[in-house]
Amino acid sequence: MGLSLSVGIFADLEEDDPEVAQDFAQHFAFVGTVLERAGLPKHVEPSTGDAWGAQMYGYSGLHYLRRIAAHLDAGFPLPSPGDRKSSADPVLKAYFAEVSGQKPGWMQRLIRKQPRFARSFDHLIVHSDAEGFYLPQNFEQVLFADDKKLPGGMLGSVPKLLAELERLAAALGIPDDLHSQSERLWEAADSHGEGDELWQRYGIESYSCVVLREACRKSLTSGAAIVFC
Repeated sequence: MGLSLSVGIFADLEEDDPEVAQDFAQHFAFVGTVLERAGLPKHVEPSTGDAWGAQMYGYSGLHYLRRIAAHLDAGFPLPSPGDRKSSADPVLKAYFAEVSGQKPGWMQRLIRKQPRFARSFDHLIVHSDAEGFYLPQNFEQVLFADDKKLPGGMLGSVPKLLAELERLAAALGIPDDLHSQSERLWEAADSHGEGDELWQRYGIESYSCVVLREACRKSLTSGAAIVFC
């Protein structure tokens, strides 16, 4: 079990599970309220078309990728390939602290114990790691809402997320032709830390980046949201 990505969830659920489809209809209705409050265009989730889905690398793969993003955002070089402690990485935790307003004092800045962030990876990092939505609509800031009405409590932009992923793909040297079912990608994830190419050594990070990138491209093509579930 792990984090699943779905694009075109209505097309899948309305036939297979109408009751769950109704739940998502309510979620998307509230998405409309969040967008309206932010002065953004309405999102109409397609109810027909081909559904797409993929599995992330468990629940941990997203943290591996976020850790890389946090280091690059702070202007640091690539850290070593991630491990099971990636979610507790101090630089990633510092990014979250800055998002929540826990800014360091001048003394911490002076002795360089706290990195400075450009906050250029918010759509990847500032989002639930288990549920929620990304919309195929361009908006600068992640939108926050009541997590009892909006699963995950945060709404991300697909174009912004894709731009962040393209930066990470370039930093890792990920080939553009890799996709979620590429055998080379699965082999790299299974042999994480090994390989001749940089992206292969960062196997789990690369896998996570490629799957998310594919979801973004499917979303922009279809007009359907990316759903974390």
